[in-house]
Amino acid sequence: MGRQKEALRWRLFTLIFALAGLGWGASARALTLVDEAALALTRHGETPAAAGKPQTVALPYHWDQRQGAVDGEARFAFELPVTDPAAPLALFVSRVGNSFRVLVDGEEVARFGAFPPGPYDDASFTPQYFVLPPSGSTAPRRVEIVIAAQAARQGGLSPIVAGGVEEIRPLYERANFWQISGGRFIAIVSGVLGALSLLVWLRQRESIYLYYGLGELLWSVQTVRVLFTHAPLAWPWWGVVPLAAFQAAVPLLCRFAMAVVGRDDTRLARFLGLMAWLAPVAAAVGILVPVLWLMPLWHVLNLLVGLGMMATVLGVARRSAVLEHRVLAVAVVTVVLCGARDMWVMRYSPQAYEMVPWIRFAWVGFAISLAWVIAERMRKDARAMAGMNASLEAQLVERNAALEAAFARERESEKARGALEERQRLMRDLHDGLGGQLVGLLRMAQQPGAAREDVTLHLREAVDQLKLTVDAMHDGEADVASALGSVRYRLGPRLASAGIDLQWDVSPLPAMPGWSARESHQVQMLLYEAFSNMVAHSAATQAVLNARLLPAEAAEGDLIEIELRDNGRGFDTQAERAGRGLANMRARAAALRGRLAVRSRPGETRLRLHLPVPAAGASRP
Repeated sequence: MGRQKEALRWRLFTLIFALAGLGWGASARALTLVDEAALALTRHGETPAAAGKPQTVALPYHWDQRQGAVDGEARFAFELPVTDPAAPLALFVSRVGNSFRVLVDGEEVARFGAFPPGPYDDASFTPQYFVLPPSGSTAPRRVEIVIAAQAARQGGLSPIVAGGVEEIRPLYERANFWQISGGRFIAIVSGVLGALSLLVWLRQRESIYLYYGLGELLWSVQTVRVLFTHAPLAWPWWGVVPLAAFQAAVPLLCRFAMAVVGRDDTRLARFLGLMAWLAPVAAAVGILVPVLWLMPLWHVLNLLVGLGMMATVLGVARRSAVLEHRVLAVAVVTVVLCGARDMWVMRYSPQAYEMVPWIRFAWVGFAISLAWVIAERMRKDARAMAGMNASLEAQLVERNAALEAAFARERESEKARGALEERQRLMRDLHDGLGGQLVGLLRMAQQPGAAREDVTLHLREAVDQLKLTVDAMHDGEADVASALGSVRYRLGPRLASAGIDLQWDVSPLPAMPGWSARESHQVQMLLYEAFSNMVAHSAATQAVLNARLLPAEAAEGDLIEIELRDNGRGFDTQAERAGRGLANMRARAAALRGRLAVRSRPGETRLRLHLPVPAAGASRP
């Protein structure tokens, strides 16, 4: 009695669903729900007579639940009233199979697959839509649907909704959308998410991505079964593979949830891993033997471990302040409750054959959980990276400050070393040059009968050299023009008193980047040597000093040329090359990276100095 009431409630629910899909109206009242039919049964290996007389059965009719692990055929017969003899009738059947034939008044109008079903024929998951031709009479039409079913292949027949084409066609399209398009969408999404998760696992080697990736890929294999009426694998392998994928996906996704909350090293987690490994064995035994009670037992085991996993996740989420644990807890509760509902419907409801599993859609909760986990970890990683960048930036600022301080100290030290070297150089120049002259002058003055004119001449030379040295120590402009001006100012009176007429022809000269007082002093002392030799030895009456800028040549940059000529008696440059004066001038020219050329003959001595002009920003060693 209770079972009849339950069947009545499910029939009423099916009719209400059909009416709601069409809307309330005059056309909806023309629908006919067929939930009973006369059944003529033939089991494999039995004659029709041994099968017994036809009997009336309630629809849906699940072959595996009613007949067990046998093959056979079932003929369902019922009558449909005719209200408009000129209009065709339409039938909507949510599930029928594995193979079927549809006969109207003894004439076949539709057929799928072979009898018995071939290894690739299976229409039991696809909604069907049939159009019956007009009868031309108001007499009820006799409809027969014959199915051929194989054990463990989920053959059978769901309730049938009959009516006009305008009413039945939307029902079929809506069911086809949810069953086929929805299954295709879930299979694609699961496959993509599983592949992406495995790619992340290959990069990071974290177990949560491995469990989720394998579980989603297996779930997509299980879901894709509903998309085929002609299977890609022969039966029974097309039954073993999707069933094994489903049985392994459940413990893998449960272990994913355990790993997210940090409970991957518990007995329950290890038992879930064992179930994933044994899933192909259980599926093969359930399909190939077939042992029909094994799959319900396995479903109960899945439910029990799912409840244990849910309790673990809820316990962690209740104590944890991590938001991803709470999101996962909501997804886990949804999936486990939907799985429990599907199991109860499949086991105890008369509508089990035509139900749409809720877990198929609740499974998306795991995808949301994984996306949330990845987003949260990326956010935490980004925050940690920002903190590391800030710390690194502070360290760089501190290091830059330390380096700048070190560079400043190095510059001060370099400046001090330069000043010290410059003082030492001047001391050497004063000691070797002026000091030597003063010592020689002292000895000359101590000689009896020393001429006053000679002592005066040597004192004047010493004073001129001292003045030039002092000029080079000033912080004025360190360039060639300033050095030449200082030489003219200091030595001009001495040349005039010696009877030498000096002509000065200096063109505008460029600045010398990187020059210091050291280079200016070298130029001054070089010219001082030349003028001193001229006064002492040449007996010249005229002298000319030219200075000009030579344009850049192909192989070198700009040059400053300084030329000094006189009309004295001349000298042998080969003999004088070993002399100290000419050697000193050549050494000073080399220190300036210049070239010195001296030519002399009676009546003319010519000294030519070429100095390279440093490029802007260059420094001299």
